[in-house]
This record gives sequence, structure tokens and C-alpha cells, in this order.
Amino acid sequence: MSSHGKYSLWLCPAVGSSAQTQLSEIITGKAAALGAPVFSPHTTLFSPVHASSDSDALAQVREYVAKLGVELGKDTLRAGIPFRANKVATGGKYHQCVLLEEQGNAVLVLANGIARQHWNARGQPAFYPHVSLVYGDFEGPMREEIAAEISSNLPEDIEQLSFFAPQINVVRTTGPCEEWRDIGTIRLSK
Repeated sequence: MSSHGKYSLWLCPAVGSSAQTQLSEIITGKAAALGAPVFSPHTTLFSPVHASSDSDALAQVREYVAKLGVELGKDTLRAGIPFRANKVATGGKYHQCVLLEEQGNAVLVLANGIARQHWNARGQPAFYPHVSLVYGDFEGPMREEIAAEISSNLPEDIEQLSFFAPQINVVRTTGPCEEWRDIGTIRLSK
């Protein structure tokens, strides 16, 4: 691929895990009910990574993961980067319409800070770790209604939706979300 593209670094629950299954069911169920897009459950660790090709994007992320290993320690990465579910909330952006907020763990926040340094990202909004559950331009009251319905159907122990991501999924996020595609994964430890 010779054109310039925009890529995002996603942390995803392991395929087949309880968190992945439950989050996928929420996302696909709400997408069908609301006519919203379907996407894989993830928290965006960092975006954007600009690259001239998929292979260039993967190479940049490999360099970043090596830096993570040095700065966070290989033992920390061996466990994976944690996402600790906190509560369902609403946001003011299309891709943050209804979401599952993260508790704010240090490893996730540090990993984002290292990414910002690695890609010399300045002027970006504050990091807001979350897993989106619904994408859309719904008005405030509708967002609140969707969030309340999702909350009422969550497991009593919301921690069941927490996960450790053992790898970074590199996703080409150029264009509308229907065109996004996962181009590869980079393991956090070997």
C-alpha cells in the first residue's frame, strides 16, 4: 500500500474470553437495535500513527513495544496491559457515544504517555481510557437511555468486563469505521 494511512493501537480482550464475548454481545446487540456500526471491543491505547504503508505502521509499533519493554519492564508487559472496567457512561463524540469507562490504572496511562512521546504527539486531548459500546450521533437524552439500559443488563460484578491485553492490534482507521481493518498484532512479550 503506497498511500499514507492513519492507524490506531487497540488493546482487545482475548478472543473467546468472557470479557470479549460479553462486550461483543453488547456492541452487536445495540448496533442491530439502533442501526449503529458494529466494531470489535477495544480500548484505543493511542491514535493516530501516520504511516506510508501497513508494514511501516507495524514497524513503528514494534519500535514502540520495544520502548515499552524498557520503560515499563518486561515483567509488567508479560501480564499484558490491563483494562479495569468501572462504569457505563456517555460521551460527546460519535466514537464515544456510550462507553465503558476504565478505572484509571497506572500501566495503561503510562503506556499511553510513552506512545505520546514515541510519536511526538502534542496538542492531543487528554487520554480517556474506555471501551466504546455504541458509536453514533444520538442526542443526550437518547445516549442516557441507551447507557441506562446497558447498565441494567450488565453482570452484577462489572469486573467481569475487565481484561489484560497481551498484544496491540494495529488497525488501519483511515475513513469510516466500516472500512477499518486490523492489519496485524504485536505481542507485548515474547
